Amino acid sequence: MTTYFLHDVPAETLADGAEHDRPEADIVFSQSCDVPHWSNVRTRVVAGLDDRFFPVDFQRQVARQRLGIEMDVIPGGHLLALADPSGLAHYLDRDAGLPG
Repeated sequence: MTTYFLHDVPAETLADGAEHDRPEADIVFSQSCDVPHWSNVRTRVVAGLDDRFFPVDFQRQVARQRLGIEMDVIPGGHLLALADPSGLAHYLDRDAGLPG
């Protein structure tokens, strides 16, 4: 798990989250998302350049095929929000046109 999901998450963050670790619910692998249509909002895809679980080329292909959009890539691995929350927040703020 560490090799693919957590390789760039700081040790302190991992230690803080250990008490909240729970088994993954089976439903995520057995049921599709049955949404009749997406809301009329801007959709973006962002991925970590060093994601070992879902490589960037795979994610880029999925974004194009399923959403018809290009993906943005920023530094980081599979869990961007844990590995570099300020970097992800900066990307989102910058892309939203907010000062920062």
